Amino acid sequence: MKMKKVMFLLKFRWHSIRVRYHQALLDSCLDCRLKKKIHQKILYHEMKLKNI
Repeated sequence: MKMKKVMFLLKFRWHSIRVRYHQALLDSCLDCRLKKKIHQKILYHEMKLKNI
């Protein structure tokens, strides 16, 4: 049971960190194509956070 809790916390923290990281990249990005890729990565990690 404890292992499940640890795995949940690790996944939650990983996806939370990645969302914040990509949002910071998106805020400083000027290239439209790169912004689209970064936005897709943000959506992916937000989806994973909702499905945990």
